[in-house]
Amino acid sequence: MNYPKVLIITYYWPPSGGSGVQRWMYFAKYLADFGITPTVITVDEKYASYPSKDFSFNSLVENIKVHKTKTLEPLSFYSFLKSGNSDKIVPQGNVGGKKKGLFDKVATYIRANFFIPDARVGWNTYAYNKAKSLILQEHFDLIITTGPPHSTHLVGQRLKKEFAIKWMVDFRDPWTEVYYNNLFKRTPKNEALDKKMELDVLVQSDVVLTVGPSMSALLSDKVPTQKAKFHFIYNGFDASKFQGLKKQKNEVFTIRYVGTLTENYPYKEFIEAVNLLEFEAIKINIELIGNIEASVLSYFRKNTKCNVENIPSVSHTRAIQYMKDADVLLLLLPFMENSQIMLTGKLFEYLASENPILCIGDRKADAVKIVEQLGNSKSFLSNEITQIRDFLYLNYKNEGVGSDHALNTIKFSRYETTRELSELIKGLL
Repeated sequence: MNYPKVLIITYYWPPSGGSGVQRWMYFAKYLADFGITPTVITVDEKYASYPSKDFSFNSLVENIKVHKTKTLEPLSFYSFLKSGNSDKIVPQGNVGGKKKGLFDKVATYIRANFFIPDARVGWNTYAYNKAKSLILQEHFDLIITTGPPHSTHLVGQRLKKEFAIKWMVDFRDPWTEVYYNNLFKRTPKNEALDKKMELDVLVQSDVVLTVGPSMSALLSDKVPTQKAKFHFIYNGFDASKFQGLKKQKNEVFTIRYVGTLTENYPYKEFIEAVNLLEFEAIKINIELIGNIEASVLSYFRKNTKCNVENIPSVSHTRAIQYMKDADVLLLLLPFMENSQIMLTGKLFEYLASENPILCIGDRKADAVKIVEQLGNSKSFLSNEITQIRDFLYLNYKNEGVGSDHALNTIKFSRYETTRELSELIKGLL
């Protein structure tokens, strides 16, 4: 039997760490179970500018045919100039951080105006050459490109034009509306060029896939005559990593946040609510696991009587155990335009932990609509300080808002989301 063959072009691949790599790592892992054979083109980790690495992911993709290429891009060089190490300071989205000296300002301007649509566009030639070589050697039914980096879509665009192969584009984050674009000072000409690149990709692709309904609507509104080709499939959780996982009881009530936390998140409102609790009778640990901006961590430590701990880097497996062991999981949604589209991958692992989730963010957000379907979790606006305090107190007293999951979380398992993808692919071919 001849299975459909798909060529997946993705910059992020194990041993890259973080959330960006996981969507297509798991899709590729499970596609064969649904009669689809994947081949992957990615960047060689020796040349890649990955913000983090997690070598535990390697075992999940060892049976997948993967081709790795060189790349030529400025982010590793930027890191080397800043730290003497090409891997130490690889920013996500922006360069230079919040406080910028002259070097960082110049680097940001160059990144914004000389590398369009993004600073990893230097990988395109290598990815295209490898893809072309493979297509000339064997038949593929579908090309899939995923971004960010959205420059990867330009590879698929070129291949579709040359070989007339069907092409799926996957948006894990927005392109022109992505939050860090507001930090760049692009010239009007370059801003227009970026928008044209995005629109051309949306128009010329055969199907556009996103991570949630709001992002799908955002993008489809740009091509109103082609709305039928826009789809979304949620990110998910690896059910195998939760099987047999036992919850360890904490000696002190523990609130955990897992992921990246920067200034544009409602963390101050959370601290304000925590400080309304009676600390003479209540002891609380706040554990921030992941990449926490220095000013944010400092604020936590200076403005609450809680014990605050930062665990900056852990494996995915360890992060899941931390989620499972929490008494309350904290989900903060950033203040940003189009905030409703934000659907962080960790949300689905939060769901799988079955622990109460305290969510603070826009009520229109896709994430909030999912959290609100859980019997033991609750979402709040950032100004609902007393309500947030009451939620924490009820959970501290083990009198939470409910323990039943009204939501069938298994549909968010990576296996089931890959089933959705396989049906979409087969319907396209």
